[in-house]
Amino acid sequence: MADGNPKVDAATATRIVGWQHSWIAYLSSAPAMIIVAVFLAFPMLYAAWQSLFDISPLTTETSFVGFANYVGVFEDPAFWSSLGRTAVFVGGVIVIGLVLSIIFAFALNRVVSRLRWIRGIAILPYIVSSVAAALMFRTLFNTDFGLPNQFLEFFGFEAISWLSDSFYAMIVVILAQVWTDLPLALLFILGGLQTIDKQLTEASYVDGANGWRSALYISLPLIIPQITLATIWFSFKALTSLGTVLALTGGGPGDSTQLLTLEMIRVGFDEYDTGTAMALVIVIFLLNAGLTLFYLALQRKFGMK
Repeated sequence: MADGNPKVDAATATRIVGWQHSWIAYLSSAPAMIIVAVFLAFPMLYAAWQSLFDISPLTTETSFVGFANYVGVFEDPAFWSSLGRTAVFVGGVIVIGLVLSIIFAFALNRVVSRLRWIRGIAILPYIVSSVAAALMFRTLFNTDFGLPNQFLEFFGFEAISWLSDSFYAMIVVILAQVWTDLPLALLFILGGLQTIDKQLTEASYVDGANGWRSALYISLPLIIPQITLATIWFSFKALTSLGTVLALTGGGPGDSTQLLTLEMIRVGFDEYDTGTAMALVIVIFLLNAGLTLFYLALQRKFGMK
């Protein structure tokens, strides 16, 4: 005889509960999502709309040109040159930034339980404005009285014109960008290290592993998500960097540090071509989105299951 109250199997009940919890999560995050949409999505959509028009601050007349601004961007040799320099800049920031973040995070993880105030000192470079950091690095790498050149001259080497040579100027802007962005990435990785169960590392020591092998085979694989987050942070900050490079080198010497963001400023404010500048904004946004998806795909492929 059929039961008047049919039972719901476990799988169906799980789906129902999961669906209810999903809606609760969406409703709870709705205010934040609305704020993000208003302050982030709307400006990007407005920039995308403007990139379809021929706009100049010198005239009030505008005309719809479709994707002509994008075609002009990709046909401009200056764009490809600045894109190549941006790739070098972003790659240098990511490599140097990640190496230093991991090293400092492991070092702080050993002493943070006894010296918690060090975390406050580690975050200080992040709260310094990019322009102030750039001016500090201009002084630090000054040809006449900069500290690196004083060391070189002390040991009998010739001073280097750091900001007057295209090769060394790129190195300086990379170091300045890493210095400003390192603290937050360091905290990402340090937080990941502090979530690792100490029994895992203690067991590796019992099995005969030294500190290096334990860090390489136990700790690093467990903090892949935090390393990915740090990579996204460095990539985003480097690809959108403007204040640091503008105040430090202004794109020089020549155009050796002319990045995509500076190219956008040049097109928009020197050539008064707002439509093409907005097209460059969208190109930079798409590059950022593509790189973020690429990093996440690498994490899913090589990260721990």
